[in-house]
Amino acid sequence: MLRQTIFLPEVIIDSHCHGRDLEEQHKTTIAQTLLEAVKGLINITVFMPNTYPAITSTGVMFSYFDLIDRAVKKQNIKFKQYIYFGLTDENFNECAQAIQYSRVVGIKVYPKSKSGKTVTTGSIGVVNENTILSAMGLVRSMGKVLAVHCDDPEIIAKERNAIRAEVEYVKKIIRLAREVPGVKVIICHVSCRQSAELILEAQSQGIRIAMEIMPHYLWFDSDGTNWNPELNPVFYHCYNNLRGREHREYLVNLIASKNPLIWVASDTACHTKDEKIEKKLGGIPSNQEMVAVVVTLASQLGLSDGQVARLLSWNISEFLNIPVSRNLVEYNLEKRIDTLQYNNGKVVNPWNGSELLFPIPIQN
Repeated sequence: MLRQTIFLPEVIIDSHCHGRDLEEQHKTTIAQTLLEAVKGLINITVFMPNTYPAITSTGVMFSYFDLIDRAVKKQNIKFKQYIYFGLTDENFNECAQAIQYSRVVGIKVYPKSKSGKTVTTGSIGVVNENTILSAMGLVRSMGKVLAVHCDDPEIIAKERNAIRAEVEYVKKIIRLAREVPGVKVIICHVSCRQSAELILEAQSQGIRIAMEIMPHYLWFDSDGTNWNPELNPVFYHCYNNLRGREHREYLVNLIASKNPLIWVASDTACHTKDEKIEKKLGGIPSNQEMVAVVVTLASQLGLSDGQVARLLSWNISEFLNIPVSRNLVEYNLEKRIDTLQYNNGKVVNPWNGSELLFPIPIQN
């Protein structure tokens, strides 16, 4: 029998969000992203630094703080919002300054090839391993985290093997983490079984390495399963790429494992309809569906409300040192076909057509 209600955490965290804004307001803004987050029951958002311009200097960081502050005030949001600061091979001193701010949860690493090319992020990125090692030491000393986008651009360029590109970079980060005992590392948007198995093995050896899993890797297969047939396939193009059914099912089973170093984050990433079609940019908007996907899968897997709370809030809050309450709030559950919009329809929503269980606040 389908559940009628669910108890969710009073504070839900999305630890991975691309809020755009600055010179990419045509894609979306911080205000719009937070509005959509609230619709998706998300209270706290952590914004990524691969903006344009990138958050790799304190000047851009302060500008982004200002955008967040104005959006929070406009929408009367009572919770603190956070960011990652972006690492390059040249900005260690800026990182050392930025990491002192409480709103900066950590440093984000994007891979960059020796030729200067990246898979997803334009100019922001890191080539040298010593840069990553230095950043690991810095975040360890400050009690913060190092988050890593694992997608080796050299392998992509030479082999076009997207899974090996992810797996080999995961191996590199685990190897480097062994040299900095106690460092806290997050592998962002884990998408394949091989990466997950490497991370689980590293955890068993005492490495403090966490795994972010995104809703689209839990729901969509690379062969088009559950895609909306009326949409251009480009709207399901993301980084890292969607994987086959075997990988998706493995990740779905992982969220039932009660592992405190696993949680779900949205990786919501807006591009306009024209950009997706003309430039084939990678990114799936998903912060309005994140909670619904977890709730739907939890219903199918028979997960307890406490397990759901850990996936959506408590595991993240403990790892990122974001204080939240442990209270649970009851919601009604409504099964419906998704028709939500992003940025007032300027961004095509690939979840449209998916049947999900949406939590609905109970009116007192």
